[in-house]
Amino acid sequence: MTLTEKVAYLKGLVEGLGVDETTSQGKITKAIVDILDDMAVSILDLEDSTSELYEEVEALDEDLGNLEDD
Repeated sequence: MTLTEKVAYLKGLVEGLGVDETTSQGKITKAIVDILDDMAVSILDLEDSTSELYEEVEALDEDLGNLEDD
């Protein structure tokens, strides 16, 4: 289960439990879940960017190795 799926599951639990968003506890719970959702999306974006950078570094390393061989 991915991080975004876990947050979606948590959101579903909060909604399924019928958390009252007019109470202090309900507001805090909703805010925490919203923040976790934003964090999960940000982490996914960072993972994608890191993966792309890793591929570029690998290509540069291969090119450098070819230059060294020449």
